[in-house]
Amino acid sequence: MKPIQLAVEAWSRSGTAPEQRLREPRDVIVIGAALGGLTALCKVTRGLPRGFEAAVLISLDVASQPASSVLQILGNYSPLPVAYANHGASVLRGRIVLAPLGHHMRVAQPGIIALEACAALSDAGPSVDGLFKTAAGVYGKRLIGVVLTGGSHDGTSGCIAIEASGGVCVVQDPDESVDAEMPLGVIRGDHPAYCIKFEQMAPLLVRLAAGELPPMR
Repeated sequence: MKPIQLAVEAWSRSGTAPEQRLREPRDVIVIGAALGGLTALCKVTRGLPRGFEAAVLISLDVASQPASSVLQILGNYSPLPVAYANHGASVLRGRIVLAPLGHHMRVAQPGIIALEACAALSDAGPSVDGLFKTAAGVYGKRLIGVVLTGGSHDGTSGCIAIEASGGVCVVQDPDESVDAEMPLGVIRGDHPAYCIKFEQMAPLLVRLAAGELPPMR
């Protein structure tokens, strides 16, 4: 049996997520991705409805991709406005905001975006853990964390923080990932509420944001 199958099966036997947490409406989504992440984000965001009542904050490591191209490509798929974050801007519903290339994005009280140059924390691109942990501290049970494809363990400790604060974590099915290390890291270390395929991702996020309890895990 493949390592990916072993990890997912071990996660599926680890127990179910507390149902009561999943009944809370959530209006902030944080997403982390790296290798293959732009394609994954296009597939996820194109399924979100216009007027979606949640803010979407993204930490995406695409160092080789021009900044303008990232916005253009993602904007061609997403029905929601897409932009790079500005330091000191408010987190707003119905918008998708990305960490600018070369910067980490964090969230400070009472929902204000803060940016730091990557060299101040690491040289690995925008930090998923940094975004997830600070957002968990501000939004708690209002938060949904999503980990997509990527070749590091970034996002695992951030998902642990989100779950500990009452939020919900979702990972992309490792078998659909260009590089499965990021979703597998969360599965091994955090036992997320959902491990799902692309076609399920946007509908799940819409239902979680509305406070529903989807019949999947």
